Amino acid sequence: MINKKPLLGILIALLLLIPLVLIGILMSLDFNQYKPEVVAQVEALTGRKLTIDGDLELSISLTPRIEVNGVSLANAPWGSTETMISIGQLAAQVELLPLLTGDVKVTRLIARKAEIVLERNAKGDANWQFAKSEPTDTSSSGGVLSQVNNLLIEEAHIRFLPANGEPAEWVIDRLRASADSLDGPLTLAFEGAYNGSRLNVDGQLDNIAALTAGGAIRFDLGLGYGGQQGRLQGEGAVADGLSAITLEKVQVTRNQAQLNGSLVLDLAAQPPRLEATLTSDRIDLRSEKKATDKAAAGGKLFSASPLPLDVLKGLNADIRFSSKQVLGNRYTLNDLDATLRLKGGVLTVQPLTFSAGGSRMDGHIELRSDRRPAALSLRLKGKDVLLGTLFRGSGEEAPMQQGPASIDIDVKARGDSVAALMGGLNGRLLISVGEGKINNRHLDLMGGDLLSELFSALNPTAKSETYTSMECVVVNLHFNNGVAEYDKRVAMLTQQMSIVSAGTIDLKNEQLDVGFKPMPRGDTVDLGITAGDLVNAARLTGPLSKPELGLDAKGTAKAGLKLYGAIATGGTSLLLEGLWDKATADSDPCQTALGGGDAGSNQSSKKQSGEEGGFMDKLKGVFGN
Repeated sequence: MINKKPLLGILIALLLLIPLVLIGILMSLDFNQYKPEVVAQVEALTGRKLTIDGDLELSISLTPRIEVNGVSLANAPWGSTETMISIGQLAAQVELLPLLTGDVKVTRLIARKAEIVLERNAKGDANWQFAKSEPTDTSSSGGVLSQVNNLLIEEAHIRFLPANGEPAEWVIDRLRASADSLDGPLTLAFEGAYNGSRLNVDGQLDNIAALTAGGAIRFDLGLGYGGQQGRLQGEGAVADGLSAITLEKVQVTRNQAQLNGSLVLDLAAQPPRLEATLTSDRIDLRSEKKATDKAAAGGKLFSASPLPLDVLKGLNADIRFSSKQVLGNRYTLNDLDATLRLKGGVLTVQPLTFSAGGSRMDGHIELRSDRRPAALSLRLKGKDVLLGTLFRGSGEEAPMQQGPASIDIDVKARGDSVAALMGGLNGRLLISVGEGKINNRHLDLMGGDLLSELFSALNPTAKSETYTSMECVVVNLHFNNGVAEYDKRVAMLTQQMSIVSAGTIDLKNEQLDVGFKPMPRGDTVDLGITAGDLVNAARLTGPLSKPELGLDAKGTAKAGLKLYGAIATGGTSLLLEGLWDKATADSDPCQTALGGGDAGSNQSSKKQSGEEGGFMDKLKGVFGN
């Protein structure tokens, strides 16, 4: 009888020995012998010199890897740098069994700490367009790179240098891409940033070969950028070397809103040219985030950071855009139609038309980045705009009902930041509102409850009534280098009272010093509204981001408007208190505001006081000429 124990021991020893033998064989291989082969294949594919500084080393596992430190690919002869791609660490995962026979089949490439430069020259040539040559014969069937279908890139930095315009930068934290073949679909997942803003992309792109060789293409990608999420789908064609992209069906989806259209991007033109037609049933710009308290954060309303104006020089464009509805947190626009043209750094939006509050508004915008500082002009005009309909964007109860308004805005500014543009603002803003109702509990157009608090202080019925019926409101401001100094150019008339305003709005320094003077109307005596029921004056002062409300309930003029202070000198304040009430008892403060404030108010005051001269004439310096 044969003793099986020695045979079993020999079998176990052989099983243990085989992996050791395989490892020994693999360790004995000198993978640096494949360097010339890899270099030859890459140079055949690209026409560029490939440099491998480090030694090829094998990492043993079930999926062996060949690793090397220091790999670089030369740039185009005309490039701004000698190197187009440099990789700190490059690893190639290979199949185990073919490796034993000396056949290297790479299934996955891993690159870390990469620096990539993409650029175009003035002729329209791109450095990613390679001068291909015939492949070099190799001893390995199919070549070392023929089986690569997975790619992993980590810690990479990409710079795009256009022939004109500002450079763009991508940071790749992690990029995974896989495809069965070059003419098959590519699945990718990207996490990183674009020009400093977080960006993530995931989805599928079919026919990856079309990106370099040209051909039909389809894509379905999920996008996340700057905290916003959406989806991009489409199909079209790509020209050889990405010289042009034509997309006949493009669909962008965000918050259940869709943007559809077509576009042609000519990347070979200098600068690149974009033609697009985009339409949407609804654009939802509403944000779920509440506005932050910029004052508490120590910030300002207007950013002093330079605007990326040079981007406008890097593209010529002709874009037609229309949307049936545009929703904002506090407004709703309908039937928006705009044509954007960009050429030589000059952006124009004309025509610009939309329906606001059931009425048509027309506008024109021009932004010139071809000069320094940049120049901005805005013109917007409309009649019979129902503010109650306009301010119903968030779905909440509107702060106003009815209120047909005439809006006339004509301003210009120069500057390279939002702060500079606001500080250099010149022109007029005229808003005239007709009869309507103000919701006393939802008057928060300023993004907080300050306006509601002010109105409640000036209006004794605001706390007991839901609505205040108004007859008119006028805001008539003229800005000079970001500052609007006005006297009685802001007024409001309700059934119970009239309110006039004077003060200074300083956009340059972001400061506010504005006063409001309420007066009971003669026909409200039966309602029990008298001067004693009203504060003598209210005043908003401080930074625009967080002004403070001060009330003058005792009749002390110092807490009111600046012009009141001119009257309240020494012991004359009590003497003039009655005259002041007569002087401000304007029967039509809205008309006074429309007429420029000062002159109309004087005439009205004189007529009501019964004086064409005398002591009231001495107050001209207070009210203006």
